[in-house]
Amino acid sequence: MRKFNKTILSAMFILSFVHSAAGETITLKSGKVFNGEIIEKTKDYIRVKYNGLEIYYENKYIKSIEDLKTDAPKVVPEAASPFNKGIELAAQGNFIQARQEFQKQLNDIKDGLSILDAVENGSISKEYAAYLFQGALHIVREEYQLAIKILEKAWEINPKDPDVNFNLGFAYYSLKEYEKSIAYLFVALKFQPVDTQAYELIARDYYSLGEYQKAKENLLIARKLLSKNEDGSGVAHIDELLQTVAIVTP
Repeated sequence: MRKFNKTILSAMFILSFVHSAAGETITLKSGKVFNGEIIEKTKDYIRVKYNGLEIYYENKYIKSIEDLKTDAPKVVPEAASPFNKGIELAAQGNFIQARQEFQKQLNDIKDGLSILDAVENGSISKEYAAYLFQGALHIVREEYQLAIKILEKAWEINPKDPDVNFNLGFAYYSLKEYEKSIAYLFVALKFQPVDTQAYELIARDYYSLGEYQKAKENLLIARKLLSKNEDGSGVAHIDELLQTVAIVTP
């Protein structure tokens, strides 16, 4: 069922990594320089939002902080649906890319219909299907506690479903319960070991826990899997995350 709302989850990932228009240029004594938004500043440390992740730095490691100079404030774009993006690309004559965007929408519809087909042919129960759709709906609405409550019922019926485990991992990540998130995501990978989204989310969990090397390791696994795609889609996104991790690692 996670495939049914995979595009929505991807949009959440993308939006959380959009750079803020406002911010500062931070230079560390190590020589690293990056732009980020300072969201907390004390006499001992600063907390910076960079690529959607929060980085803590003790002041003793900071060489300088300068305000970014921009001519005008930038507007963070809303996440476009694959259908709208496909139309835009096709209008520009980018027909191959447009097809890929239309296919994303089609795949999501097919995955939703496949669950209904499974109910009709008796391979899954109506109760289980209802839990899948209800859990997905609560995630879309960002009602993560309710999503967990429903998805745990689905998990009791089929604990081997990688999508149920992923959605539980996503819900716990959203609630900042990172250890629980990691546990469910590793179960998802046990039954679907090429799931790059699961590796990325595990990396985010580890990053939030301050375990940057483990975050890097999981991003590299995701990158390796994505590099096998003919068009290499997704690799650039992972490279951006790796750059974020590199800022806080030696």
